[in-house]
Amino acid sequence: MRALLRGLVPYGLVVGAGPYYLLRPGIRILMYHRVDRLASYDQLTVSPDRFAEQMDYLARHSRVISLGQAVAELSAGPPVRPGVVVTFDDGYRDNLLHALPVLRHHQVPATIFVTTRFCDQDLSHPRYGSASPKLHLTWEEVRELANEPGITIGSHTTTHPFLSRLDPASAIREIAGSRNIIHTRVGKAVDFFCYPSGDFTAREMQLAAAAGYRAAVSVAPGVNRAGMQPYALRRTEVTDRDGSHQLALKLAGAYDPVHWWLHRRRERRFAEARAEESWTTERGAV
Repeated sequence: MRALLRGLVPYGLVVGAGPYYLLRPGIRILMYHRVDRLASYDQLTVSPDRFAEQMDYLARHSRVISLGQAVAELSAGPPVRPGVVVTFDDGYRDNLLHALPVLRHHQVPATIFVTTRFCDQDLSHPRYGSASPKLHLTWEEVRELANEPGITIGSHTTTHPFLSRLDPASAIREIAGSRNIIHTRVGKAVDFFCYPSGDFTAREMQLAAAAGYRAAVSVAPGVNRAGMQPYALRRTEVTDRDGSHQLALKLAGAYDPVHWWLHRRRERRFAEARAEESWTTERGAV
């Protein structure tokens, strides 16, 4: 079903989506994770060749801006022209090895959200586990990226948990604590936050604001416009299956309805997991 929706629906929707987004321009934030060559398809990994193709397309056809500029424009009023932002989650070492040379070549700015314990090298993303040595950036490599023109370092918590399932003190440590750690280790302001797995509620938005972040990004799909909540910015996932044609469709909003349907399913799963955990905790306290 998912493959069928991906293959057919966007072509039918682009006829209406294209003119709509031209009349109501906004800023689309792209979501990447890894840029590497793997033996088999991984939804979170884009090959270096495909990534180069995508960045070449953006450089030639889009107004690519930094996340900081995007937030400033959105706070000032409706964008006059569409904009595109590039972001990476989790702080993978291949962002430095494979993504940076392409970004540098095309002068594309990007924000990389790092998880502090991943940078400590004593924890790694559970999707890949310990089977991938040198999976994440070290602090020295994070500092190297932070000193690269156009690269911004943001926070992706301390341990990459499901934030909405944490008690308040733990959530504060993950959100505010990670910001302090990154600032101390990198020596630069940490203005932006990314919710792991897109799991957040009103509480997490309030904590991100209280921690001093200027904005936070989610995995909710779609384009961002003036007046939207800055601590729930939308993003569009990009995969290795997105050639120039598919990327153009995503930028035009043709995939947004499909992505929203899939996102609603994810939100329901998160809500059910929170309810189940709350019920288990309450039962255990009896």
